[in-house]
Amino acid sequence: MLLDLAPLETEEKLIFILICILGALASIWFVFSRMARYRLIADTPTAKIRSAPQGYVELIGHVIAGEDGLLNAPLSGRACVWYDYKVEELDEEGERKRWRHVRSGRSNHWFQINDGTDTCLIDPEGAEVSAQHKHSWRGRSAFPGGHNLDPHTAAAFLSSQIGDGQYRFTERLIFEHEKLYALGHFHTVGGGRDQLDMNATVRDLLRLWKRDKEQLVKRFDTNGDGKISAEEWHAARQAAEQEALHQQQSLHQLPSMNVLTDPQTSRMPYLLSTLDEADLIKRYRWMTLGCLVAAALFFWLFLEILLA
Repeated sequence: MLLDLAPLETEEKLIFILICILGALASIWFVFSRMARYRLIADTPTAKIRSAPQGYVELIGHVIAGEDGLLNAPLSGRACVWYDYKVEELDEEGERKRWRHVRSGRSNHWFQINDGTDTCLIDPEGAEVSAQHKHSWRGRSAFPGGHNLDPHTAAAFLSSQIGDGQYRFTERLIFEHEKLYALGHFHTVGGGRDQLDMNATVRDLLRLWKRDKEQLVKRFDTNGDGKISAEEWHAARQAAEQEALHQQQSLHQLPSMNVLTDPQTSRMPYLLSTLDEADLIKRYRWMTLGCLVAAALFFWLFLEILLA
């Protein structure tokens, strides 16, 4: 044994054994999780947006702002298409110091990428985002003044805020025109592809009309008795069928749009990254190795404690 664990009490040994078991299990889980992501990125071929199949695909393109235009990062005020931020406060209790979470937030605004063949909308909700641009600085106020700055002076603001302070700010950003790697569920909507369930649409329309009984009677009561007869209900149903048909025709007239979203399954992670694909592969490879070393370390500590 390399460690002298004889002074440990039985209860302390049991606690450390439990910690080692939980740590080893968590590390092993991360080994397989990071390895799966590494294999997916390395083995999934890059598709072109114009000819991409419907389903789980890998895309690489340049970022374009969404319909809402560019966003302003909440802390620095920098123009971007996506942000993630965190504010922490230094909590000093005697000699102990720790950073306490104050607030955080993340953008769910859609943006776009273009790979030279076509454009695809990106829904960032649920994605694991690896942003190349990450900034941390400290200040004396929980609300930095950067959100009121002109975007062109934001860099100067960041450099002026670096130093000591009770609050720590962290911000991750994706900028327009950056190269983006994306792995997620690709599907095309509009362009005549969407088909309504006509029967369900008719039922929903009739249910909606029945809620406003006064309007229903006013519209379909042809004999003026204040009630809807079987024949009048049949006319209402025909009107609902015509309305459903009109909705279907309106869908056919919509232009086609390519969309990338979260597959919502653990076997198919949703990844967005401004890192180069080769750098992303290298990162997950090192993560896998690190988790493997951590699992081995926990197992070694477990044996040391068990045999002490």
